[in-house]
Amino acid sequence: MVNMIDTERLMKRGQKDAMVMFTCLVTSTGWSPDMVVYRGTPGSDALAEATLNTGTNAIFTPAIYAHQKRDAWVSGTVVYRVINGKPHLRIYLNQESDRISHGEDFIAPQRVWIPDKDLNHKGWRLYPMFGYSATVVIRISVVANGKLQDANLVFETPQGKGFGTQWLSYIWDATFLPGYLHGTSVACSANFQIVSKSGGKHFSHWQPD
Repeated sequence: MVNMIDTERLMKRGQKDAMVMFTCLVTSTGWSPDMVVYRGTPGSDALAEATLNTGTNAIFTPAIYAHQKRDAWVSGTVVYRVINGKPHLRIYLNQESDRISHGEDFIAPQRVWIPDKDLNHKGWRLYPMFGYSATVVIRISVVANGKLQDANLVFETPQGKGFGTQWLSYIWDATFLPGYLHGTSVACSANFQIVSKSGGKHFSHWQPD
C-alpha cells in the first residue's frame, strides 16, 4: 500500500502535510474489499482519496492465527509530509498518537475472524441493520498472546442508541492477534475502532470529521 500511493502526484495536487486514519478488512487472500478512511487533519482530502483508492486495490500480507491465514480487521494511520521540497509517506498499523509521534514500529492488536466461532456472531453487523452510520472506540488491553484483559468504551456516535454498550459486550467474544513492537509480541493497550456506514453493509468510503 505504501508503495502504491503516488506521493509526487499528491504534491502536484497541492497536498500539504496531512494525516488520515483508516480501518479495512484484509481477507485471508490479502485482498481488502472494505475500507473506511476518517479523522483526517484539515486539508487532507487528497490524501484520503489516495488512501482509499489504493487500499482497496493493494494486496496485504494476511493475518496468521493458529497456523492458518485468517480474515482480520486492520486499523492504521497514513502520515504525509513535504520536507525540503520532497514528499514523504509513512503508514503505521496503529492509531496511537504517542507511538506515531515517536515513529515506533508498533502493530496494534488485530481482530481476526474465526469461522467456527464467529459464524453466528450477528453483533458485528449491528449498525447497518439499524440503518445508522456509527462510530465506536473501545480501549482494549491484551497480553502478549493476544488474550483480551480489559476493555472500556471511550467514544460513541450517535449517542444514546446503546451501540457502545452492546459492542463492549461483543468485544469479549472476539479473537485478537497480539500487538507487536519491533517484531515482538507484547502486552499492550490500543484503541479498537468500529466504523460502519448505513445501507446494509460496509462500504469503502471517506468519512470526514
